[in-house]
Amino acid sequence: MKPTLYTLLAAAAACGLASAAETAYTTPVGYYNFDGVGGGNLFVPGVVNPAAYAGVLTGASSTTLSVAASSLTPGAFDDGATFATHYVEITSGPNAGVALDIVSNTDSVITLADDISALSLAGTETITIRPHVTLKSSLAAAEASLNPFSDVATFYLPNGSSVTYFYGGDGATGWSSDFLTADGDLRPIAPGTGFVLGLLADVDLPIVGEVKDTAAVAMLAAGVVNIVGPVNPLAGNTTPLNDTGFGDLAAFSDSITVYVPGPLDTSTTYYPLGDGTISSDFVNPTADTISNTTGAVVIPATDASVKLEPGFTVAP
Repeated sequence: MKPTLYTLLAAAAACGLASAAETAYTTPVGYYNFDGVGGGNLFVPGVVNPAAYAGVLTGASSTTLSVAASSLTPGAFDDGATFATHYVEITSGPNAGVALDIVSNTDSVITLADDISALSLAGTETITIRPHVTLKSSLAAAEASLNPFSDVATFYLPNGSSVTYFYGGDGATGWSSDFLTADGDLRPIAPGTGFVLGLLADVDLPIVGEVKDTAAVAMLAAGVVNIVGPVNPLAGNTTPLNDTGFGDLAAFSDSITVYVPGPLDTSTTYYPLGDGTISSDFVNPTADTISNTTGAVVIPATDASVKLEPGFTVAP
């Protein structure tokens, strides 16, 4: 089943973060080491794939975005057999950070997987199209350190179920839920979202990609586990929880739980106070931090979205 937007997208437009249409510097590409702990880890990829297209919209409808004629190669971003292969990110205006799965494209029209009427796009926003980071690509540089049949990735789905993929479960280097095919390789990981990475032992895993220094809007399904966190490759550092965007969730009802890696049975749960901060005691804003390159479990009372700030900037 292809991922869909889980909330009325108007929620994503509640706060804005403007971005320039063209950057004046080369986006850094490199790697960081994810400090994997034997047991369970909340893993949110701290990098993205290089852009396949960047430009300015000339129009928008409920399910399409338009750019200048002959700007795109027809079919370049067509949907995959099971999962979307590319997404378009709005990079300016009040919806900056929203990522939308692409179904197909002509030389000037991008057809989306979801109705975006609630975003009320002006049709003049800047956009970037990127290939999805996938389960396979997110850990491709780390495969030499992974243990076949022992290291696993568990994704929590909007319907409350989950699916677990075993590294090497296909008999080679694929991620498999059926021990026959690499059916998990192309599962996309939207910016700001992640999964539980189960590891046999402690290991540093190299993660390679492009730095994203702008916010990411993560869509949250009501009443179930959503693993989200800043797209932040500054491994070894921490970010104050109140600087991540979690404080903009629904006051006193949406929960944010941070787990200690390993057994994942030691945790602290926080709730938004309604003033942009979160608290573990419903009174005092927390001074706690979250380790970069990891995530938290968010369970919202209703379908929602959260704009996750990256916690760093890239200097021109």
